[in-house]
Amino acid sequence: MKKIVGAVLAATMLAGTAMADIGFSYTSSNYFTTDGGGNLKYVNGARTDCLSVTMSNAAGGAVVDFDIEGGSLVKDEYYGWLNWGLPLGQLQVTAGVWNGRYVNRIRADAGDLKAADFEKYKPGVIGGATGGDSDNLTLGNIATVAAWTLTDILPGTLMAKFGLVKSTYNPDATASTTSTGSGDVVDGDASLAAGFVGEVAYQQNDLIRANFAVRNLVKNNFSFGAWVSPLMIDKLSLTVGGTIATVQNWNKADKLDGGMEWGVDLRARYKITDALSVTTMNNISGAYDGARNEDGDKVSKKMTLWNMVNATYAIADNLTAGLTLNSVCAGFDEDHKANCDGFDITVSPSLAIQATEKAAVTVAFRAAWTDVNLSAWDENLNVTVPVIFSFSY
Repeated sequence: MKKIVGAVLAATMLAGTAMADIGFSYTSSNYFTTDGGGNLKYVNGARTDCLSVTMSNAAGGAVVDFDIEGGSLVKDEYYGWLNWGLPLGQLQVTAGVWNGRYVNRIRADAGDLKAADFEKYKPGVIGGATGGDSDNLTLGNIATVAAWTLTDILPGTLMAKFGLVKSTYNPDATASTTSTGSGDVVDGDASLAAGFVGEVAYQQNDLIRANFAVRNLVKNNFSFGAWVSPLMIDKLSLTVGGTIATVQNWNKADKLDGGMEWGVDLRARYKITDALSVTTMNNISGAYDGARNEDGDKVSKKMTLWNMVNATYAIADNLTAGLTLNSVCAGFDEDHKANCDGFDITVSPSLAIQATEKAAVTVAFRAAWTDVNLSAWDENLNVTVPVIFSFSY
């Protein structure tokens, strides 16, 4: 797979000498926390700097994205794509390392706010071993994905993807041996260096957007996700969907066998006025990874409930205020009965300043409570002040 990825990246970089559009972006995320005396203290180890360069034209494109974490340069995403016109539709091949998502995650008001202050979880199974972030086909791994798009015949646009993603497909594979004299291979299991992914999507403007995604990165571990977004309701953005995934554990000595995961997502944003909008994200997930105790009883069943609501108000053309509430309950018992003594709650007021057309500053104040009992709000409080600078060209 590395040879395929290298060939596509090389071709896109060579094509880059004639590309019409070159973009650059830089984001610096800085964090302050309170010390014992209530004073703010800069957390140097939490700072991240992201630099991204994009080149593209009608023939293809490439993205190189680096992060600086803890003073070290870390490769984040680097990938390229090439486009071909076909007698029927268009083909695009993308190769490299990236996160490939399609679902409308309803993030119009997120701005530069990170996950802890806006979208805490991606669509899929929260904490899922197989179904987490289920619309992300590549999961930040090295991959090659081909996408065929048809726009001229149907009322809308049809897209179909198929790809190979680097993974240890069969963790239990045994070495192949050759029987004496016959030359036949015996006692060998297929051990692939890649798993399989696929996606089908359809969009018709002012009517509907829908997609169905499949991942099979490990043998017998399948993730199936489906989402629908109606487009005919003015001022409303809505995504509804769900994920079902199988979990096949391979360590039989520890009494692990097949498990199951599921998650249901509901996300919506309504633009109340030109200045005021409200966003909500909600997910309920259940998971069982296959673990059993000595008596054969299932011991690792869990459920998680996540709810988020955000209100964003444009004070002026270059000044936007927001308030986000995230609440997570992972305290459901083994019988899937609600027992939410362990709420995690985050309240994040924020202010985004568009300093120039290409530069912005976002300041937030994050108050986070962990393992909250509703009668004890003064316990387990952590305060963080994110300050995020962004520039794009």
